[in-house]
Amino acid sequence: MAARVARWRGLARHIVSLSESFISLSDESLLTRSREVRWRAKSGTPLGTLLPESYALVRESARRVLGQQHYIVQIMGGIGLFEGGLAEMQTGEGKTLTATLPAFLRALPGRGCHVVTVNDYLAERDCGLMGPVFERLGLTVGCVLSSSEPESRRCAYGQDITYATSR
Repeated sequence: MAARVARWRGLARHIVSLSESFISLSDESLLTRSREVRWRAKSGTPLGTLLPESYALVRESARRVLGQQHYIVQIMGGIGLFEGGLAEMQTGEGKTLTATLPAFLRALPGRGCHVVTVNDYLAERDCGLMGPVFERLGLTVGCVLSSSEPESRRCAYGQDITYATSR
């Protein structure tokens, strides 16, 4: 466990450094970089190989859109989530922001990614808050609520990232 945490911490520091090199990029250049990463994902490059660059892109997009940057521990949580683990975080520690990292990476190949929340309020809120972070990087975002009609659901599930409840 300690070795895994040390590996995640080192990778998170690398991601922070990489994201800081993106600060000088224009919005257009950031989008171009995102599209290049997406093309590599669709071409079969393993997602784990793309993790540092994609997480750095999301971190920079969040800085521009939300005025927030992922902390090292949030990046570590995002790495753990990508690797199939669970990240336990207290209220206010940034679960919504943390989830943007693996959601973006998992959405890159074009098969869609679902972010599941516990209720309609959170699904709608999280989609509204984090959607612009993904959109700045060229991805589409949808939201499915329990009241959504079938056509609206179909449309939302056709997006790159879909926020929904477990129902």
